[in-house]
Amino acid sequence: MKWLGIIVLAIVGVVAAIVAVEYFTVPIHSLPSFIPGGHSGNRHYHKVNGHYHKRGAVAAVIAIAAFSAAGYWAYRLRRPKVAAPVAVAAPQSAAEALSVQPSSTEDGSNEEGSA
Repeated sequence: MKWLGIIVLAIVGVVAAIVAVEYFTVPIHSLPSFIPGGHSGNRHYHKVNGHYHKRGAVAAVIAIAAFSAAGYWAYRLRRPKVAAPVAVAAPQSAAEALSVQPSSTEDGSNEEGSA
């Protein structure tokens, strides 16, 4: 369920990239009917040669933003959780630090190896 937003953002990015490519490469009079900007059946439409550069740029920016957001969100989900810092009791004085006995292991011997 966490990945649903990432998938939606990726799909929006792909669709926006496709629309941007259509706006940049297809002339205005030849745009498909599902992309806004074509004549869409208007009788008084004048045939214009050119491309919609501003609309293509906006679609490209939307695609980049959607891909960036999806990548950042995926990174945040995949990043390992950082453990809370462990508080360590430090000795208050040098004498207290020197008076601490070395801890012993399970078999009864201390860390230096003598029993």
